[in-house]
Amino acid sequence: MSSSTAKRLILYRFDRPPVEATVHADAYLLAAGIELMLLGGNLQIIDYNSVKALCFAAEGAPADLFTAQISFERRPKTAGLWTSFRFRDDDVLEGILPHNLLDWPTQGYFLTPPRSNAFRQRVFLPRQAIRETALLGLVGKATPLESKIGKKVEVDRARQLSMFD
Repeated sequence: MSSSTAKRLILYRFDRPPVEATVHADAYLLAAGIELMLLGGNLQIIDYNSVKALCFAAEGAPADLFTAQISFERRPKTAGLWTSFRFRDDDVLEGILPHNLLDWPTQGYFLTPPRSNAFRQRVFLPRQAIRETALLGLVGKATPLESKIGKKVEVDRARQLSMFD
């Protein structure tokens, strides 16, 4: 059984003012668009082409993702790929992407924005909203594969067939 928690967010669109909404945590990125519920109770599927960004935020968060602190003042300390995104309307936003490329959904990118706090936790950017991107730096390093797998298994030479030597 999946979780029933809903995440609060601010929806930024290219042609309209920002709107507060909620999404189901596990099933809001659909093939047709983003399924969300506006605070008035209307369930909608918004096409990816009209979405600029989804900012996961606490209740009462200001809609200032593209006006306040769009870039890092110094080199970020959070591990990941420090990236800059330019949108179709020429707005720019920097953020940190995870090292693991498998964590990136096919519909877009999840990033940690500058000055991440309860009001600006994570941001989802649809691929259709982005005109260009630039990698500004690599912060930290990914965990080596050997440490994830564990120690190597010792081979018993007496039982090993000679053709594998």
